Amino acid sequence: MTVDFVDPKTKLILDGVRQRVAMWGNMGRTMTRAIEAVQNADRLIGSGPGAMGAEFRPNGRRVLRLNELVEEDPLWIIGDVRGDVMALETILGFIDEATPKVKSPQIVFLGDLAAGTKGDAACLAIALERLAAAPTRTILIAGDREFALNSTTSDVADHRKPRGLTEMPVEKAQQENLDILIRAFSNLVTKLPVAAVCPCGILLAHSAPPHHSILTSIENAIALEARPDILRAFAFSRLNAREPKIVPLVNMGSVPSVLEDFAESMRALTRIFGMTVERMVRGQDAAPEGFRWFRNYGEGVLLTISAMADVLPNASGGGRRKPCVARLKSKRMRVVQFEIPEELSIAAEQIFPRAEVMPPQETSTQLPKSPNSITEIQTPLMNSEMTSNGGARNLPPIGDSQAAQIHFERGVRLLAARSWPGARQAFQEAKSANADMNACCLNEAVACLSMGLQGHQDALRLCRELLQKNPRNAFAHFNMGVSYLTSERNPIEAGRAFRTVTQLLPQFGDGWWALGLAFSLRADRHNAADAFANAQEYGCKLSIPSSLEGVIPARELTSEFEALRARVQYHPTPTDSPVPLSEA
Repeated sequence: MTVDFVDPKTKLILDGVRQRVAMWGNMGRTMTRAIEAVQNADRLIGSGPGAMGAEFRPNGRRVLRLNELVEEDPLWIIGDVRGDVMALETILGFIDEATPKVKSPQIVFLGDLAAGTKGDAACLAIALERLAAAPTRTILIAGDREFALNSTTSDVADHRKPRGLTEMPVEKAQQENLDILIRAFSNLVTKLPVAAVCPCGILLAHSAPPHHSILTSIENAIALEARPDILRAFAFSRLNAREPKIVPLVNMGSVPSVLEDFAESMRALTRIFGMTVERMVRGQDAAPEGFRWFRNYGEGVLLTISAMADVLPNASGGGRRKPCVARLKSKRMRVVQFEIPEELSIAAEQIFPRAEVMPPQETSTQLPKSPNSITEIQTPLMNSEMTSNGGARNLPPIGDSQAAQIHFERGVRLLAARSWPGARQAFQEAKSANADMNACCLNEAVACLSMGLQGHQDALRLCRELLQKNPRNAFAHFNMGVSYLTSERNPIEAGRAFRTVTQLLPQFGDGWWALGLAFSLRADRHNAADAFANAQEYGCKLSIPSSLEGVIPARELTSEFEALRARVQYHPTPTDSPVPLSEA
């Protein structure tokens, strides 16, 4: 199921998301709320899970065994959040809309709320305030990034220690509050469960079950609760992507150093808990699609899910990950995927940048990465700083053709998504990375032009820069004429630009149509009729205005201008000839 936020009800959800994301941007207030939320959660949980998930009637403290699920109420399972405030708020807004007003939704968080990003404190506050509001219907499971708060080098090798709350970037004025938050959350993590087992046989955990070879010595659930070294495997072990195997991590104490069978571990957990454990929903590995069923584990056996909308590196296909949430209802699992408008994602990233430091490369003495293993997708580092008007500044030249290509392709995708400020920034970054200057300038001009009056002067400036280099650049003349006509309502300057276009490209139908529209607005019916006739002859796809008297109804004129803006010319690649934006 995909939610694309096009109908009025879902648009209301996005309006609420925008307001809440902007509210969390006040870091001082966010820190205060996060500290209070952690302290409240700590009191609720006490020395163990306590009230957490009480309506599910759970047994156990570190591994919950849920004895009851209300089948008519869906259980929502949220994977890795990693500081993505916008994605988390969008998912929760949808869940609230889908839940009857008289009830609180049933929610399980699978850990990794923080990841060393600016949105970490906000995500902690959001999740833990949910827990405080409905503790009996909410479960919070610890992931490896939560455990990392209390990890030492003897627990996990330095290069494998995941980034978490301790790496959250804050200003000096907030450092003391961050330290308080870290201490409070570290104390809470020691009381959080590491897994939960649903009565329909589904294991909910952050990463993977423990190896069956170390579970053979565990007699029952009580004995497992007393083995923190084994419990940590639910957060730190990994699963192989192609074979149903559990991949160990080095420096994990009693964990074996060889791959072991996933199904054997699930059978061992069935024996230990006295209830069926045969399927699993997990976070940990952020699939580019936002979720992934691993078919080699068996049909419907293993689901990986994440709640992030971060930008993917070019090696992973580029684009943006789609946030997902799993819904368990009547023993059936469905995935809900969200198509969040690009302009909302860009706006949220300006408030909560998601750049993370890449981990150092492994040495030969460490366990090598296998091409068969699931690997984390890291967010690429940005090399630009936003200005108040949405542009970029202080862009140091990268001098890397691959980086230039990545930025350029990102800009093209943003143009197609109608995210004009983000596209403009991307082409500026591509230009600073030594991409084709002409292609970047023309595309940036298209982004500025599409912003309307706000970007009109910048669009004209960029087009003039192109014409200074090459006065016969017909596409720069055309885009400049479109900006004059649609932003300034200036048919005289626009007509001059379009006349030049028709002289340089006599068979360019859109140029003749635009010239006809400029003549029509000047009440020059004869020349307008001739221009529209030429436009039809050369295959123009735009319809002729119903009036050629210079008095075009406002509604029709607005639609004509929108159609004209969609025909401005952009480069789909730095080397291709320009094409209409409507074909992006």
